[in-house]
Amino acid sequence: MDRPRMEQRRFEVSPLIIALAGVMIAVVFVATRFIQVPIPSGYIHLGDIAIYTGAFLFGPIVGGVSGALGPMLADLTSGYGQYAPATLVLHGLQGFLAGWIGWRAGFWRMVLATILGGVIIVAGYFLWEIAVLRIGLVTATANLPFNIWQVTTGAIGGIALTVFFRRTYAVVLTQLRPARFRREA
Repeated sequence: MDRPRMEQRRFEVSPLIIALAGVMIAVVFVATRFIQVPIPSGYIHLGDIAIYTGAFLFGPIVGGVSGALGPMLADLTSGYGQYAPATLVLHGLQGFLAGWIGWRAGFWRMVLATILGGVIIVAGYFLWEIAVLRIGLVTATANLPFNIWQVTTGAIGGIALTVFFRRTYAVVLTQLRPARFRREA
């Protein structure tokens, strides 16, 4: 008996996706590592802008991989290695969900994706600081407004850059899509 042919995965890992992920890891790393503002027990950064932009333009694989590895490498090279495991998981999940929800989507789906990503980051780091790092409720609570600021600026900047790139480079971005997702004229 012939088995029914398995439907192809929606999110294929192609050489192009691997190359885009590599470039976005570097972009997220630079935005996270070299634009840091110290807070009571760590730092905030502008890397979320790059995570959201990469996820919205190139999808969940690029968003998840660059979101996980870029900021984690920044933590490790900035002296904040104690945050690296949380960063790997939280920002990776943030990027993957943003790409899954907001990839090729309209404005409101991107807003929804950034809200969910923001909740993951703010709640995740709060719990990490309390349960694993044991820095105390007062310090973890003092970090909340800074983390909220980080995810808010990340959302605004990521959506704005995505809209800009989609309008400015529409022809190039269309060519990056797999053939089965393109609308041929």
